[in-house]
Amino acid sequence: MKLFIIVIVLLPLCHSKMEDAYFAPSVFLNHGGGPYPVLREKYNVEIGDSLKNVSNFVDLRRLKAIIIVTAHREEEVVTISSGGRHSLLYDYYNFPPESYEFKYDAPGDPELAGKIHEAFRNAGIESALDDKRGWDHGVFIPMMLINPKADIPIIQISILKNQNAAQHYEIGKVLYQFRKDAVAIFGSGLSYHNMKEFKKADPENEKEIVNLDFDNFLNDVCTGDEENRKKIIFWDREKGALDCHPLGEADHLMPLIVNAGAAGTRPGKKIFESVFLGKFKLSGFMWDEK
Repeated sequence: MKLFIIVIVLLPLCHSKMEDAYFAPSVFLNHGGGPYPVLREKYNVEIGDSLKNVSNFVDLRRLKAIIIVTAHREEEVVTISSGGRHSLLYDYYNFPPESYEFKYDAPGDPELAGKIHEAFRNAGIESALDDKRGWDHGVFIPMMLINPKADIPIIQISILKNQNAAQHYEIGKVLYQFRKDAVAIFGSGLSYHNMKEFKKADPENEKEIVNLDFDNFLNDVCTGDEENRKKIIFWDREKGALDCHPLGEADHLMPLIVNAGAAGTRPGKKIFESVFLGKFKLSGFMWDEK
């Protein structure tokens, strides 16, 4: 009599167990006044808390890297941080001494920087690699609050000195492809930025929000469909636009335009709103799907 032994091999259901690749989001961040969000200065507390809450919208654990387009670096060509490590550039003045001792020791990613450089070249957009310059506060201030562990590689990308909205939208379209590989695109700026008006504000006695028209425009284009979103290229034609971002001083709006270019086909959603200094509406947006 022969004895047959049947061995049943239970293979794991790989498809059901394996997480889908993370399609990382494009996110516009309001980074506040200098180091104040980290210092929790009273008029920057809501901004600081919004940055801490980014992890409620973005699965940081699944990110391979973060590309940060910063308002605080303007160059003639798109410039990409490409070092394995970067120092910090304390590009603010007359703030408390502790703000010049901040540390943020996240790694860079030279390989990814090279791929971004190549992607711009293929798109006919001039760019340059820079492994020397430190990360400005448009990078390290929000990231200290978003990811204190500093364990996600960072690539800083400059805006252009010409502040040409159409070109910044095209920059975003190039960066979109990296979202498919779990690389988030963060724009670091402010949806309202007029330094003269900031200095004149009396936060304790303000009674009226002054930029509702332009804030409503940003909300409409950022939460609308792809065709509607392209209207952001002509932002300066909108009512109140040049009061919010004077011509030649629209550096803090350019990262949002890059984010919009990197948005893909789906409408975005508002993830933050606040009234800054008693009179300036700020809004943050995210695009989290294809």
